[in-house]
Amino acid sequence: MKKFLISFICVILYSNLYSQREEVQIIVPVEDNFELEVKTIISIDSLDTLRFIFKYTLISSPSSGQPVRLFEISPPFGKDGDTSIAPNHWSTLGTPRRSSWNSNGKRYHLTPGDTLSGFVFITKELPDISYWYAEGSDTIYTPEIRGGPPYVGEEKWVRDSLFKIYYNKTPFGPGKYGYTVGPGPLPPGWWNFDSTMYFVSDSGFYHLIDKTNKCFEQNWLLERAKNHLISMYERALRHYQNNRVEQAQRVLKQVMSYLERERGNLVFDEAFYILYYRTKFVREHLAWPAKK
Repeated sequence: MKKFLISFICVILYSNLYSQREEVQIIVPVEDNFELEVKTIISIDSLDTLRFIFKYTLISSPSSGQPVRLFEISPPFGKDGDTSIAPNHWSTLGTPRRSSWNSNGKRYHLTPGDTLSGFVFITKELPDISYWYAEGSDTIYTPEIRGGPPYVGEEKWVRDSLFKIYYNKTPFGPGKYGYTVGPGPLPPGWWNFDSTMYFVSDSGFYHLIDKTNKCFEQNWLLERAKNHLISMYERALRHYQNNRVEQAQRVLKQVMSYLERERGNLVFDEAFYILYYRTKFVREHLAWPAKK
């Protein structure tokens, strides 16, 4: 009789444990089921001419199969004092140094066929080639069902599987990513002894040539414009290397005028923002006399 009571108690305990376990059902898509276009407008902050205002508009394709719940500009190169602003009902994640936004509820997601603007990033960093990253709202599904079977080692298996199949889908996480314009570091150079002045040498010209080639690779400017810009940067570099700093600055000013003239024709907005403001920065921070 005593042995029977012990067995009966064990059955009751196991039944309670069995009923309290939650079955985790995981449905992981091959890729997030949405198509997203990101439009960027950049302007100078009227209250601080050293700061740039990055404004992003998200356009979800009508053929998208799910809403978008998270939008981020990566990698974050933010500095102290940067500001992130999101549309109503979207919260800013992390600190202002991270340009990332997340919706607060399903009804505030960007639905297929809709457009959402109001994502703003304000910083002193220059426009640069960056990534956008987004996640769909129902990318992973884990309903909590009471009474499911108690799987041994289930939590570790789920965690390992998610990292292998889901979280590592992109360099940033499980969603989708593409190229856009975001804040980035200064052209290569150096600060003076008390960090009040920044100087650029011939490495700044090579930096501009590299950015021109990378903008062309993203189809942000046509080949005719790429070749013309590189030839002008090379001409300015030769002036600088021969200690004709003023002549180099004049050529860079001509580059800026060319970018303004060809914007929307041979040079698209993304390349304009990156090349115009970086050319302006190099022109205004050239070391004198020339330093190689």
